[in-house]
Amino acid sequence: MFIKRPLVTEKAISAQSKGKYSFVVEFDASKINIASEFFHYFGIKPLKVNTYRIGGKIKTNWKTRKSSSRADVKKAVITIPADQKIDLLTLKNDQK
Repeated sequence: MFIKRPLVTEKAISAQSKGKYSFVVEFDASKINIASEFFHYFGIKPLKVNTYRIGGKIKTNWKTRKSSSRADVKKAVITIPADQKIDLLTLKNDQK
């Protein structure tokens, strides 16, 4: 399972109108792995997969003078055809 969760930020949500969907993925995931898992979940073949890594920051708690580090993150931006859309924010519940 290479795709961890969808990335829900203002920038990511505004890019969805252009057919670009953002996800947080595993560090060892390649573009081919991400594309095949996206096709498995949503049934849409992606046009393009872009990935980038963000290094974790070191934060200092100035009250206790202790530093802590945030985890590194790898993100993927998946472009799909313009005529297709997926809804990431709606939870589909079959229970009544």
